[in-house]
Amino acid sequence: MKPNLMMFYSRRDMSVITEPALVEHLVDRLVDRGFTNVAVVESQNVYGNWFENREVATVARYAGYRPTNYRIVDLTEEAVEHRYSGTLDLHTVGKTWRDADFRVSFAKNKTHFSSHYTLTIKNVYGTMPEQDKFRAYHRDREVHHVTTELLEEFPVHFGIVDGVWSADGLLGIKSDLKPEHTQTIIAGSNLVAVDIVGGRKMGLDPMKNLFVRRAVRRLGRPDIRVEGDESVYENWDNVPPGVEHVLNYGEEWYGFSNLLGFLSSEMDPVFPMKPRYRVVFGLRRATLSLLKFVSRFER
Repeated sequence: MKPNLMMFYSRRDMSVITEPALVEHLVDRLVDRGFTNVAVVESQNVYGNWFENREVATVARYAGYRPTNYRIVDLTEEAVEHRYSGTLDLHTVGKTWRDADFRVSFAKNKTHFSSHYTLTIKNVYGTMPEQDKFRAYHRDREVHHVTTELLEEFPVHFGIVDGVWSADGLLGIKSDLKPEHTQTIIAGSNLVAVDIVGGRKMGLDPMKNLFVRRAVRRLGRPDIRVEGDESVYENWDNVPPGVEHVLNYGEEWYGFSNLLGFLSSEMDPVFPMKPRYRVVFGLRRATLSLLKFVSRFER
């Protein structure tokens, strides 16, 4: 099971990760039905470029995970070589994800400044073992191509979106101190269908999402039958139009995207800043203050 975990940065804001209590509730139900080898998996991400203590087990423990009848697995620490059939060619995969009999993407309901929104498909991208994902999958490759290739190589059998509380607006991918109480769970056996419905609930054309569009092209557009409320979320703020184009171009400049990612990232003291970034501490503080000011004008 792959939740959205590694975007966690503060106990004051749980809206950007899959709620640990929901993940553990699902684990309990699986164990009740006789499954004995359940793993909750994640890989390290770009926060490790700038902050200490960003190993998966450390982040999970601080976020509230208490594994008793399941394992926490750091896919970065168990990466092995794998020959992919597409652009990844000879690359790596986490052994637990590779060897799983049944894979679940348990995503968080939130916006994303470079793809409009991020749900179960993009959540799977987080299984890629490389820690510096800016360099490995944004600068050197097209991230949505990588994600679809991963889905083709290691199919995901079920997708769930935790939309009880949701992070919207410009920085929904990273933080939202005023999350929306959307009171929604979206789930299904086809990730493309789940993400299409999820995009519609945000009032968006799902085909504007790079990951959905690529997945439809490679995996096909599913027939969708919805059981439940299909209405658009009330008071939902999407990413302003045009932002995704600017950031998609910016990704090609590794130094720029790496610095911008650091400047716009808050973090609890349990994850201290790496020493080499202290020289831009003042600029980061000013950037965070500006972003908080802008967020006040979101609905």
